[in-house]
Amino acid sequence: MRALHQLSRGVLVTGVGAPPGLGTLRSLIQADPGLNLVAADLNALAGGLYEPGARGITLPAAADAEGYRSAVRAAMQAYDCDIIIPGSEAEAKALAPVAPAWKKDGLRVPLPAPDVLEFGLDKGKLLDRVRACGLPHPQTLQPQTAADLDGWSGGFPCVVKPRTSRGARGVSYPESAEELAEIWAETHRDHGPSLVQQFIPGGAETVYTIGSLWRQGELIVSTLHRKLQTNPPSGGVAIAGETVEDDALMQAGLDILRASGPWHGLAAVELKRPAPGAPPYLLEINPRMWGFGYLMTLAGLNIPDLLVRMCADDPELGNHIPDRIPPYSPTRMTRTWMDVEIPMPVENDKEDQA
Repeated sequence: MRALHQLSRGVLVTGVGAPPGLGTLRSLIQADPGLNLVAADLNALAGGLYEPGARGITLPAAADAEGYRSAVRAAMQAYDCDIIIPGSEAEAKALAPVAPAWKKDGLRVPLPAPDVLEFGLDKGKLLDRVRACGLPHPQTLQPQTAADLDGWSGGFPCVVKPRTSRGARGVSYPESAEELAEIWAETHRDHGPSLVQQFIPGGAETVYTIGSLWRQGELIVSTLHRKLQTNPPSGGVAIAGETVEDDALMQAGLDILRASGPWHGLAAVELKRPAPGAPPYLLEINPRMWGFGYLMTLAGLNIPDLLVRMCADDPELGNHIPDRIPPYSPTRMTRTWMDVEIPMPVENDKEDQA
């Protein structure tokens, strides 16, 4: 296959202060050190901005979608990039509506249509879809008011989570109806509309991620790994994980993605299986690179490399990748701190300060 720098003028990777963006950046540096890579984050102290092999820049928060899009366009022009890989849900939400128009200008944004992306942003919408399709999911109540909590019949402890939360933000485990009423009201106030769900037993090692890459609804490749440890231990950012081979789990995740598609670009389904042989329960879809994407690069399958090739319409990518790519190797990964020296800020001249 041709080198990535022969296929793309440059790639802008955002959200490099968090594992999805940083893992994507490192995978692309490993794939082709000659690729023009720009690393971006809203935090000027994000570690990925100082990764050797990439130029670091800051971008504004994506909450202001118009301002964010304007800054991204300016950065892609200034640094001669024709592909952007968004590293967060907020950035994906801001960019998805303009992806078709930007493609006409030669800028590739590997994201699905906004209505499909919503399945990765709104857990309530996703659960409605899988329920309608008859796919496995935890018992769920979507209360509109406190009075609706009387309809909960899933027992205790249960789970309260915001419909649009990330990671473990806003997730609680009420032990009684009284706690449920109190916690749901607080979560609804602080995080917006919130769900009540059946509690699925099991630790971090029972949470599996089916990561996938799609081209306009066509599956290019899929992967499977599980968490071994998270921070916090009750659920959150994975700090250790391993690759897994399990056809049933893989199929369960792909069934959910096909029911909510057509996807384009990256999407990852999280499932929880409390015991071997037990049915898996849907947790969520992440419409971006999954946090342990770099695990697959270590295992011999560089997903960001394939993503850039897909965006660049590489004819060598082929039309049926799952039959051509060798299986990834059994691999474990753990995250650890790395101390990186960064440049001191440049002080303004006294004349500039006057």
